[in-house]
Amino acid sequence: MYTLYEWVKFLHVIASVTFMVSHGASIAISFRLKGESDMDKVKTMLDLSGTMWVAMMLSLVVAAIAGVVLGFMLRWWSQWWIWISTVLLLVITIWMFTIGQGTFHKLRKALGMPYQAGGREMPAEEPAPVEESKALIAKTRPHLMLLVGYGGFVVIIWLMMFKPF
Repeated sequence: MYTLYEWVKFLHVIASVTFMVSHGASIAISFRLKGESDMDKVKTMLDLSGTMWVAMMLSLVVAAIAGVVLGFMLRWWSQWWIWISTVLLLVITIWMFTIGQGTFHKLRKALGMPYQAGGREMPAEEPAPVEESKALIAKTRPHLMLLVGYGGFVVIIWLMMFKPF
């Protein structure tokens, strides 16, 4: 029979994989946006990226809660690796939200699409000139986002598996 620990660990891993899979479209789109000049295609890509928002956030919350529970189940909170992992996850999450608000929500607004501001859903407004949207697209940093997001998760996985501290 499986223990509660094994079930919580399974939930943690499945939620983490679900987070990465649900985030895949956004990652691919962030790279594709750089070369796109057709604003209708940009709108479609941004809509596609947003379709997985609920799954992405729910899976992130479930993975984090399961990770905290696992930390208590095996008394890992006295070890440095779990604290470093937790802080790293928080830093990555805050950084990604900042980039999202600072770039992609502004782009949605400029394109005349509904967008978020201050965590609230805002209605579509009159589109800005195309040059403004193109300038916002030019400001996107998909390589840096991939490095921070994926690279950060690789470090967290390494810390969880090898528990070096």
